[in-house]
Amino acid sequence: MDFVKSLCIALSTYTALPMPQFEWDERPLSLSFCFLPVAGVIIAALLWLWLKLCWWCGTGLILRSAVCAVLPLLVTGGIHMDGFCDTADALCSHQDREKCLEIMKDSRAGAFAVIFCGAYLLLSFGLASEVSGRPGVYCLIFVLSRAVSVLSVTGKKNARGTGMLAAFQKPVLRTAVRRVAWGWIVLCALCMDLADIYAGSGALLAAVIVWNRYHAVCRRRFGGITGDTSGFFVQMLELAMMAGMFLGQAVEISGFILWRSF
Repeated sequence: MDFVKSLCIALSTYTALPMPQFEWDERPLSLSFCFLPVAGVIIAALLWLWLKLCWWCGTGLILRSAVCAVLPLLVTGGIHMDGFCDTADALCSHQDREKCLEIMKDSRAGAFAVIFCGAYLLLSFGLASEVSGRPGVYCLIFVLSRAVSVLSVTGKKNARGTGMLAAFQKPVLRTAVRRVAWGWIVLCALCMDLADIYAGSGALLAAVIVWNRYHAVCRRRFGGITGDTSGFFVQMLELAMMAGMFLGQAVEISGFILWRSF
């Protein structure tokens, strides 16, 4: 029963899907992070179905890519994008740590939040048009980003020590949750490389780069991570992995052209 409660807590928090409501008891709450990648599985399944439908119906590239860019936001209710926007406002303010944390708590969207949200969606749309032809790798990005995020929030310092993220972190069974997160990561990485070694490897390399850069910036600017920066991390992982896929495909195509030229 605790596992069912944990799943419902994770999905009710990180998706907009209707779920049964349970009390946030310590044990179910501590295991809920194990099920965060399930939200990614739901997104991946819906994207897969959409791409297959596009293939069957001959849907145009623009509509196909637009839905790919928007569908994850519809499933999650924009919870990660909200964190992305708040963090963009804080980073672009170039203020000290306390002021940055205060900016992230402000429910109002600043100019930088709007600008970077628009830029993100435009890039997501463009990259989706390039990489969604590799649906196996593309869809798994949304599972892997959440598994990597679990590894981050259970292993890094909380800048505030309060808030929703802290509520999830305090009772968390770190060792068990991190093992589950590593299981998700290894499974996704293997499946991505099996689906397409070039695109999969490009996406994984991009994820490693974003991991290192994100935590360095959070330590320097905020003194740790927050719920908002974790949302920012998920969004940046997804965008970077799509870019990594694109570069991997470019390397594959270039190698094929060079091989055929001899």
